[in-house]
Amino acid sequence: MKKITQILSMATALLFAGSMVVSAQPTTSAPTPSVDAARVVSVFSNAYTNVAGTNYFPNWGQTTTYEAVTVGASDNVIKYANMNYQGIQFGSTQDISAMKYLHIDIWTNDANAATFPVTLIWGAEKTITKTVATNGTWTSLDIPLSEFTGAVLTNAIQFKFQSNEWFTLGAAGSSSKYTTIYLDNLYFWTDVAPALTVSANSLTINQPANSTKTFDITTSGSWTVTSNQSWLTASSAAGTGNATITLTAQENPAYITRSATVTVTGGSTTKNITVTQSSLIPASAPVPNKPSTSVKSIYSDTYSPAVTVTAFDNWWDMIITDCTFSTGDNGKIMKTTAGGNCGSPTFNGTPLNVTDMTQIHVDVFPTSAMDIGLKLVTVANGESAGWVSLGTLTPLQWNSISIPLSSFAMTAKTDVKQVGFVTTNSFGTFYMDNLYFHSNTTSLNNTKADKSTLVYPTTVLNILNIESNDEINQVIVYDLVGQAVKSQTGSLNSIDLSNLSKGNYLVNISMKNGLVSTHKIVKL
Repeated sequence: MKKITQILSMATALLFAGSMVVSAQPTTSAPTPSVDAARVVSVFSNAYTNVAGTNYFPNWGQTTTYEAVTVGASDNVIKYANMNYQGIQFGSTQDISAMKYLHIDIWTNDANAATFPVTLIWGAEKTITKTVATNGTWTSLDIPLSEFTGAVLTNAIQFKFQSNEWFTLGAAGSSSKYTTIYLDNLYFWTDVAPALTVSANSLTINQPANSTKTFDITTSGSWTVTSNQSWLTASSAAGTGNATITLTAQENPAYITRSATVTVTGGSTTKNITVTQSSLIPASAPVPNKPSTSVKSIYSDTYSPAVTVTAFDNWWDMIITDCTFSTGDNGKIMKTTAGGNCGSPTFNGTPLNVTDMTQIHVDVFPTSAMDIGLKLVTVANGESAGWVSLGTLTPLQWNSISIPLSSFAMTAKTDVKQVGFVTTNSFGTFYMDNLYFHSNTTSLNNTKADKSTLVYPTTVLNILNIESNDEINQVIVYDLVGQAVKSQTGSLNSIDLSNLSKGNYLVNISMKNGLVSTHKIVKL
């Protein structure tokens, strides 16, 4: 009885073991591929887009059976059972010349599959053999394509897999040694990152808000785009393959040129693009209200120049360039990079006698807290001692400054040839306009007062009428803080004030004979 029991136990164990060999299959997925998709040509893998139209079971007269198996919830693998040989027909001819390796994950518990022949076919074919584990675990193979000697890698069309029995003996071998294997992640790959180029290394974006520039990315790989400034954004932050990227800039409220760095990264390659945004040009400086007869102008759209400015010279590291303000008048951008930087408008050929003037006027628009000074330079009488400060200036607005000429200590002012600007103990960018000498001391009074001109009604809704015995040269309307809000030149007998806000205003009227009158009105 004991012997019969032992025989039954052994039979049961063998039957159970045989059942395990037949029915066992992977219960866990192959390792997840980590190669960037841009460096892969995939034939079969859930991790990548596979070559379209690939046939995993073409009829080559094989005894092999094929089954699509799901491991876990969604991982697809290929099962080839009773395999003498088996082909895979690519959906189209593949150029894999840029690839370096063939990756295959293989799972088997079949001892006859320990030696695994792999064939690459391109018209001709080359077979190599690899060793795999047969204990029911995944073996990951990364086979150098150089092992497929003679392969034409521009023309890859098929795989062929075989049992070692068939590979060694062909039809003369034993079919009992045909194998069962599971395959996943069949792909060609390279560890060389795709080439990455961008179409520009510098770009300039102008105002206003939401202005754009584009650049092109050329690569077969993936890429990312980042900007180091929040005011500049890219239309795409990441992608794969060639792309056109649009950069959008917010408005630049600082009134100075600013820059950002856009970084494009693909694989191990990084490209930087320097993006410069021009400044938002301020509105024009206040319109000067001095009668032309009391002005000797160096630089201003309002007055005829009293001299010919031959250049705006850089004395020491001051960059002076032209600009047109947003409301149309011309001006200068003056930029320094260190305290003491200076420069000047120069009129050597026509020195200016300013002994009949009392003040020098300038409008400046500093983009930061700055200490700006002036100096007079003459042809034969030297230059004024030191620099005369414009005083405390308010950044990001126009500052209209008049300085008494008595502040400039020098022998004589009969032959002025330059007016120098300096940033003392500060540096940065400021805009400049309306540089002139004048003889009156206040903006709305003149020693030659015109008492015959009338304006009406003094409480006005739209049209202000003007009557005068003399020909009018210019009418300027000021608010009560001295800001010019309306200006009109030429002979006229009325001015339209309909666009002004309600409030009190001063109307300054200059005649061609040099007389000036000022009138207070109320705008309804």
